[in-house]
Amino acid sequence: YIRMSKSERVQHFLLFTSFITLILTGFGLKFPEAFWVKWIVYIIGDNAFEARGVVHRVASVVMIAASLYHLYYILFTERGKQLVRDFLPCKQDLFDFKDSMLYLIGKSDVKPKLGRFSYIEKMEYWAVVWGTVIMGATGFILWFENTFLKIVGTTGMDVSSATNHYKAILASLAILVWHFYFIFLNPDVAPMNKAWSKGYLTREQMEHEHPLELEGLDKKMQEEKEEAEKEAAAMKRFEEEKNAIAEHAAEENAAIESAAENIIAAKDEIAEDKKPGAKKEVVSKAKKVNKKNK
Repeated sequence: YIRMSKSERVQHFLLFTSFITLILTGFGLKFPEAFWVKWIVYIIGDNAFEARGVVHRVASVVMIAASLYHLYYILFTERGKQLVRDFLPCKQDLFDFKDSMLYLIGKSDVKPKLGRFSYIEKMEYWAVVWGTVIMGATGFILWFENTFLKIVGTTGMDVSSATNHYKAILASLAILVWHFYFIFLNPDVAPMNKAWSKGYLTREQMEHEHPLELEGLDKKMQEEKEEAEKEAAAMKRFEEEKNAIAEHAAEENAAIESAAENIIAAKDEIAEDKKPGAKKEVVSKAKKVNKKNK
């Protein structure tokens, strides 16, 4: 069962690689004394700081480009439009949350049936959306500091810097603690949910994680099967009727050809009777028959 199309997997790959790069290069500036930053500096050398700035900006451009493509994808492709519709919060999410909490604390034995995207995945998606907008906007201001300093002043630059920094911390924690858990550490999918790389889930995984979606897919497949069977039956009837018509037409053609041959034969006989010697021959034969009879 397809979970992520090739286009969606490419978007995801560009997003997570650019995000991780931004986190490493951004925190490298904020925490230069951290042990992992010192390792990077040791590996790269004296140009580590300059390289950090270049890599950080390249990663930001990649993230913005991936975000713009995603915007195009959800606005102008049918699958993308359905994707964003399925990500929209709905009233059922509140009941799913309540039922999930009751199930997790042992107050209920019934695990709620979740659709294509659970309330958790919906929160993740929209957190990424608004987080990308905020980090992109504040990062753009910090990138072109000389230009925006005249517009927002030092206070605006400080606010942008703090917002960008703390939003990066929040996003990092969300990815490491929340997202990575559901992808790698969750016992239901450990050691890894391969949908982000392969694009597919097995039926067993669908039954466990997205049973409501699976029911809808099975129903759709059954309807398509029944429709295909109806079309096949209609096609079979059409072929049978076409063959019957062809056989009837062949019989009629044979009858017409036979009638035409009879008409031609009759015309030939009439033509023979009208020849000059034909009458004398007939009279001579008649005299011989009469003489014999006497």
